[in-house]
Amino acid sequence: MYYVSKGLQFTGLIIIGIGFVSKFPHLMDYKLLGIGSAFFIMGWVVQKFGLSNQ
Repeated sequence: MYYVSKGLQFTGLIIIGIGFVSKFPHLMDYKLLGIGSAFFIMGWVVQKFGLSNQ
């Protein structure tokens, strides 16, 4: 479960990074920002609530 959460977070950061680099002089596309943020937040939710510290 740990690797699933980190994989989702990594995917979100990669999507945001590619969107930023591809449109560099201008603002990046909001759709890519939303998709990347959604993946990152899904990974964070899995890490926060799916993993137990017990």
